Amino acid sequence: MHRFIFTFLFLLVGSLQAQISQYDNQLIARIAVVNATGCTDTHFDPEVIIRRIKTQENNFFSQTEFDNDLKLLSQDFDRIDPIVESIDNRIHITIKLWPKPMIRAIHLHGNERMKANKLMRELGVTPGSTFDRQSFNKAFHKLKAYYVKKGFFEAQLEYTMEPDPISNELDINICIVEGRAGKIKDIVFVNFLPCEENELLETMITKKYNFFMSWITDEGTYHEEAVQQDQYNILHYLQNRGYADAQVAIEVCEAPEDHRIVIMIIADRGELYTFGDIQFSGNCLFPDEVIRNAFTICEGSPYSPDAIRDSIRSILSIYGRRGYIDADVNYTPKLNEGCRVYDLNFTIEEGAQFRVGMIKVFGNCQTQTTTILHETLLIPGEVFNTDKLQKTEERLQNVGFFKNVNVYAVRAGQENDLCGNYRDVHIEVEETSTGHFGAFAGYSTAEELFAGASLTERNFNIRGLEKVWCEGYRALRGAGEYAHATVKIGQKSRSYAISWTKPYFNDTQWTVGFDLENSDNRYVSKDYQIKASTLNLHAHYQINPFVRFGWHYRLRNTNVDVTHDTPTLLKLEARDKGLISASGIAFTYDSTNRGVNPSQGFKSLFELELAGLGGDQNFLAVAYINNYYYTLPFEGTIKFRADLRFIQMYGNTGFHHEHGFNVLTLPLDERLFLGGENNVRGYRPYRLGPRYNEGDPRGGLSLQLFSVEYQRNIFKKLDAFAFFDAGHLSLHEWHFGRLSTSVGYGIRFKVFDSGPPLTLGMGYPINARGSSEVKRFFLTVGGKF
Repeated sequence: MHRFIFTFLFLLVGSLQAQISQYDNQLIARIAVVNATGCTDTHFDPEVIIRRIKTQENNFFSQTEFDNDLKLLSQDFDRIDPIVESIDNRIHITIKLWPKPMIRAIHLHGNERMKANKLMRELGVTPGSTFDRQSFNKAFHKLKAYYVKKGFFEAQLEYTMEPDPISNELDINICIVEGRAGKIKDIVFVNFLPCEENELLETMITKKYNFFMSWITDEGTYHEEAVQQDQYNILHYLQNRGYADAQVAIEVCEAPEDHRIVIMIIADRGELYTFGDIQFSGNCLFPDEVIRNAFTICEGSPYSPDAIRDSIRSILSIYGRRGYIDADVNYTPKLNEGCRVYDLNFTIEEGAQFRVGMIKVFGNCQTQTTTILHETLLIPGEVFNTDKLQKTEERLQNVGFFKNVNVYAVRAGQENDLCGNYRDVHIEVEETSTGHFGAFAGYSTAEELFAGASLTERNFNIRGLEKVWCEGYRALRGAGEYAHATVKIGQKSRSYAISWTKPYFNDTQWTVGFDLENSDNRYVSKDYQIKASTLNLHAHYQINPFVRFGWHYRLRNTNVDVTHDTPTLLKLEARDKGLISASGIAFTYDSTNRGVNPSQGFKSLFELELAGLGGDQNFLAVAYINNYYYTLPFEGTIKFRADLRFIQMYGNTGFHHEHGFNVLTLPLDERLFLGGENNVRGYRPYRLGPRYNEGDPRGGLSLQLFSVEYQRNIFKKLDAFAFFDAGHLSLHEWHFGRLSTSVGYGIRFKVFDSGPPLTLGMGYPINARGSSEVKRFFLTVGGKF
């Protein structure tokens, strides 16, 4: 039988090859191109078509070349029928072509809730264009996906064609059965506890439709895949609470309102399973008490597969921190007869202790290897620590240079594995774009209208500037430095800034950098304009995970322009400008749980700056700034803020009498100001404290600010807050006095995940001195607390 099959296949392949090659190397006598539709088409020119192909008359025929010609023509024609004949050992070729038809009209049928013009835009195919079946099918699937995106989960779409053989045109009819609209009015839980409903609603992909938010967040519409994923997650949730036999059903019901649905989530919990006797064995390195404390489960608690896995990870972490990275923990569950209780028996295999061998980096094409190694917490030769291995991967992921990061241990090479107790560390990275160009525009009650552009590179290499001519712009990347340039122009300000920061300077824990800025603003008052150029050199050192030391040197040249009708005192004080040379130190303590929008922890800054190292001004500035965050139930956060700032003048800087005025020689832009949406809300920006006779802010030397705010998450991107603010500003040094207070409320809405929130609020001053201080409504992009 095998011989028969082999012989048959051999003869078949041979005959096919003979048929394919029977025309090869024969002379081509004639090539004819025919319009098979019979329609008159001025664009169909046989001579032009023949010139496009490589197979030509009076040439030798090649089957391979002819096949490629047919593939070329198939891109422009709807159908091709080639006829090849050999007459007297000469090849005669006839190519019948069916030109692609033109779309005469597209008709939509059944779209009652979706406008035809929106559907046509989404389809992206217009009448008068050439019909290409593959392209049209792709556009048609896009239209179907658009219906699903808009929540019509039952929508059915299909199309038919009506060709006109005379004109080679066709009409396309798209038939739509929309079904129910999937805007979710409510999500109802059956057989769930209220606390379980709240937890599940936070984790579910499917959300209720919200008139104010869903048009931006695209939440609140029914998606089959999301509902299925939620069903699986809810089942997993119940099983990890001891209901191992649980079943979850999700039903879609009509809502009383038109075009709305209700999602019913029904649970059949079954019986509750619990943990029984928990035993473990195999631990020689650590006593039983240490192992038992690592368990996250106990006798009598609900049976949970996730809790078992957490306990195993906790035990492995004990061994992994001591170098036993090959340790393994297995468990055997046993269901007791007659009751729903699982006994567990854990077996620990401790393995051997390992040290760190070589650390190797893979996948970095532009980022320097030293930049990556700076983020690693493992040191060759030390005892292996799996916690440091995981933390290294997290640090590399958080620097923002890489799309994917994978850090793992492998068996060491021969040169390091002589004793068999070393494991190398491999760091695999996949780089991503680190440059960003952005344009922005906005409005705030302090700055009014503003716009600008920024250019940022988070993985900059300043030494590449000398190589950019020969290596291109890629030479400017890879050293892990931060470079930023921005231009901002508004109704009250104009600024140009460049900044550069380098971490791990000279392979130390120091981070150094500089900022250059040229600004021109009328923030404080329309009666005077502050122009300044600033150079700021800075460095900081991370003493421990919570405490950071910083140093800076500031060189600033200021000029103040006043209008012709400004008060005399302002004219006198505006003359005091010039160069400021100052240096300072700062200590920062930060135990907050995250850098942006923290909800737990304490952050404190103590800063000293001495001006008078040359320059025209002499003063000492002191700042002590504190923020405390505490998490409350139901996604609430309470925030406390206390700022103390003082300026002590000395030398030629201070008060002197001139023309009957007590003139302060400290420049206007070095003074302290209070009021506005970033400190005492409900008051006009910069309007608290001393003022000139015409009402323009004069600034002060002593400032105290106290604030309490309660914030609660309403939706995924919307927070509501209520606050109490109090502040004092004085021209006296080291002065405490009357506090201006306010209460109010507002919302913070995050339009984009990567951008700052939009803050809107109302503040109500309690003890304002007059209406000139009051501005209740405030709006800003971002916000400080």
